[in-house]
Amino acid sequence: MSFYLISEVAKKAHLTTDTVRFYEKRGFIKPNFRANNQYRYFDDEALKRLLFIKRCRDLDMSLKEIETLIELEQNPDQNCAAVNEIIDLHLEHITNKMKELEAFKNQLSELRNSCNTPTTVDHCQILKTLEQTDSDDI
Repeated sequence: MSFYLISEVAKKAHLTTDTVRFYEKRGFIKPNFRANNQYRYFDDEALKRLLFIKRCRDLDMSLKEIETLIELEQNPDQNCAAVNEIIDLHLEHITNKMKELEAFKNQLSELRNSCNTPTTVDHCQILKTLEQTDSDDI
């Protein structure tokens, strides 16, 4: 079994040491021991957990979702329906986010198309459109 200083485990997981400290404070990982110099040492299981967390974060999963997955992982004999449910809900969230981003893209395209002739900033139709106030906003 290998043991790593926080800087080493962070480097292996492609995270910052601050991020590793954050996950440690959240209780996602624990150091195996402290040396006489008070340095914390983490084992291969902590590295494995950090890589798991990083993959989840790369998929835009929330800390709560990750925490729940870790809790489920602690009970390997249970049915995996709860894991499927978390992923299904996250897929729904991502689908909704994609729709929202597509709407933003369309709005930005409309804005960009409103200003096709060179002019001064004072006459920029994009800025004028963004500055418009609806009667509901006031």
